[in-house]
Amino acid sequence: MNRSQQDAWKREALDMCFQALAGCNELSRKIVYKGARILALRLGGQQRASYDLDANILLSFAVRTPDRNEQSAILHDLFSTAISNFASAQDPVRFELDRLDITHNPPNHPMGWNAFDVKVRLKDFNNEGVRGLPFVSFDVAAPEALGDIAVAPLEVDGHTVFAYTLERIAGEKLRAFLSSLPAYRTKVQKPGEVVRVKDIYDVSKILAAHPLEDTAFWNAAGAEFKLACASRFIDCSNMATFSEALAVTKATYESDPTLPKDIDFNTAWTNLQAIVAYWESCLILPIANPFPIQKT
Repeated sequence: MNRSQQDAWKREALDMCFQALAGCNELSRKIVYKGARILALRLGGQQRASYDLDANILLSFAVRTPDRNEQSAILHDLFSTAISNFASAQDPVRFELDRLDITHNPPNHPMGWNAFDVKVRLKDFNNEGVRGLPFVSFDVAAPEALGDIAVAPLEVDGHTVFAYTLERIAGEKLRAFLSSLPAYRTKVQKPGEVVRVKDIYDVSKILAAHPLEDTAFWNAAGAEFKLACASRFIDCSNMATFSEALAVTKATYESDPTLPKDIDFNTAWTNLQAIVAYWESCLILPIANPFPIQKT
């Protein structure tokens, strides 16, 4: 398979896995879905392609089951059973679960932000002669504080899951962008990573559906942004915070082959400036989240 064929295959395999997980009611009590795939379902129409599935552990699950190894074992069983049962029930049967691995990411986070990487290996009877089919990946992040409008039901293949609302997605995506900039990486001693320019693109898509004249939406999104930042001790003064390493952000955005070409960087950045200016006018910004003082 070439890269384009691999991407197409991953989308099909991920669609199957998401349908399988959506049918597991027990999972709906333990995780909440988010990310680009949920954004596409919430917005409708043609959106940026997504090649993984994102979720957060619900705080209620983490409180009931605080041991990470136990969380991992429960999720492994639920993911495996859901995918195996769904795949075998199809007519004709195309996929079969080969293996599913869950690893702690990171192994032991100093702030307790412990998450899981899930890798799913599938057998595909439509591609039996193809060796080295890619993994399907899930990212299950640590619990976060959520506002009253952060989560809402979402229909997936005739089943109802709980997923982030557009307001929460907008707030979290701008938080995620800030988390990839040098100032925050230095604050938490986080290794360098590529600037998350896809989040700027996604927020522009949300703005197209909900212009700033929809003040109720952007007030709620600002409240979720504050909660998301507080959950990870992220600071945000104003547009200057977003503009750190602006040349790198611009170059990364313009060279990213996964971003559609319908929103150029200048448009996306202008949209971001408008959102930030609105939040400043509402006194949502500035935000300061110093690390808590450790007791000795």
